[in-house]
Amino acid sequence: MKRLFSLLMVLMLASFLSLSVFATGDDTTGGSDVVPTTSDGVYVTGYTVTTPAGGEITTLNVGDQVNIVLQVVDHSSARYSVKAEDIVARINSSIFTYTGTGEIGQLFESNDDPNTNWEQEINNVKGDNAQKEEQQKQALREKHASYNYYSYVLLFRDVIYNGGGNTLPINLSYLDTSKPMQQFSVTLGQCVDKDQTTTPNLLVRTSNYGDAVTAGTPFTLSLGLYATDGNETLNDVIVSLTLPENISLNGGSLSNYVGSMAAKSMRDVTFSVLPAAGFTGTVADITVNMTAVGDITGKAVSSTTTISIPVSQPDRFEVGQLQLSSDTMMVGDTGSVTLSYVNKGKNPIGNLEARLTGTNLGSESYQYLGNLNAGTEGSVDFDITPDAAGSISGIITLNYEDASGNPRTISKDFTATAEEMNYDDAMPDYDPSMDEPQQTGMPVWGWVLIVVCVGVVVAVVVVVIVRKRKKAKALAALDEDSDEDI
Repeated sequence: MKRLFSLLMVLMLASFLSLSVFATGDDTTGGSDVVPTTSDGVYVTGYTVTTPAGGEITTLNVGDQVNIVLQVVDHSSARYSVKAEDIVARINSSIFTYTGTGEIGQLFESNDDPNTNWEQEINNVKGDNAQKEEQQKQALREKHASYNYYSYVLLFRDVIYNGGGNTLPINLSYLDTSKPMQQFSVTLGQCVDKDQTTTPNLLVRTSNYGDAVTAGTPFTLSLGLYATDGNETLNDVIVSLTLPENISLNGGSLSNYVGSMAAKSMRDVTFSVLPAAGFTGTVADITVNMTAVGDITGKAVSSTTTISIPVSQPDRFEVGQLQLSSDTMMVGDTGSVTLSYVNKGKNPIGNLEARLTGTNLGSESYQYLGNLNAGTEGSVDFDITPDAAGSISGIITLNYEDASGNPRTISKDFTATAEEMNYDDAMPDYDPSMDEPQQTGMPVWGWVLIVVCVGVVVAVVVVVIVRKRKKAKALAALDEDSDEDI
């Protein structure tokens, strides 16, 4: 049975060496993420942990007995040209119990010299003499040889995990004790030790709410939830929102159950949010709350972050109808065009300016109108002095910045007609009767008017004299009656 088990392990080691990709770096599958480098030492490029029967495991608990298989790159042994049986590997840690020496498989020799043209470089060497030339070539050969290395499988059987960490340190020595000992280590991600477990934290790595958010219009808030580095999974991950005044959900719940998240993993969570039309601020501060529980330790994890989202009111800056002083203008005369505008929005607009462009206007004009508060209206006037008869065409363009600072433009065009001045029209029409001789002296109607006036005056004078005489007689009679009584 022992020979059969040894044969099975040899077959496993052979298949292990034949893997094109020995490790992927995912701790859940037993790999370790090691980047090979050209060095003088020894390092591990991959590993796996198996049961004593050879089945791969993903979790190594305290007290478990396992086999640890390492893929090793060894520059030191290659430099000394030692054989596999001359190499002695021991585990040097109280975290693991192992009293024997590791089993080393077949040595595969290779070279990782970055200079792929080293042979041509040697052939191109030209020295002052043969001896110096050979010395230079030998130096290049030795430099290339320094990149030689062995790759082999190192097996430790029946290793017991004691807890207290997950680093496996190894001492590599030689039967020839004159050669220096090499030390290297590998971190086993399968180890589970509550005292050594690092619980990931939660954070919002990315957030997105679209190009712009407008009051009264729903938008989708997308959050990229990230579990930081650690060696346990997070369970019962929940994400919830705390919303400010006049901000609500357009549907759904304020809490989103995510479930489980492995360390260094991301999950996307979305919420449909509606800023009320009456939202008067410019920024909505939404608080994101995250909670979870460690799978091994049972440790509660919680964190919060705030997402600041700019909210703008709908742009309701509008223009009225253009008003021309006349649809027909005379060449050289000055007319005018007027355009009214109003800001019906709830936020002011800034840097309002107006520009008149077109043809046959006399000249183009520009006016800076400044800022316009919410609920404010105004108008802009431009003079038009056509310099040629024909068509007049123009455009009034209003440029401004909305509450979010975005540039906006509104244009209104118009047309009119210009005509040459006809000076004959300014003269009165010819009347033939104007050539007849005019009568001289007082006209008949004048004499009649004088006679009537004189008659009226005479009548008035007569009436006045008669009334005075009657009054005098009445007074005289009154005096006589008074004397007789006395």
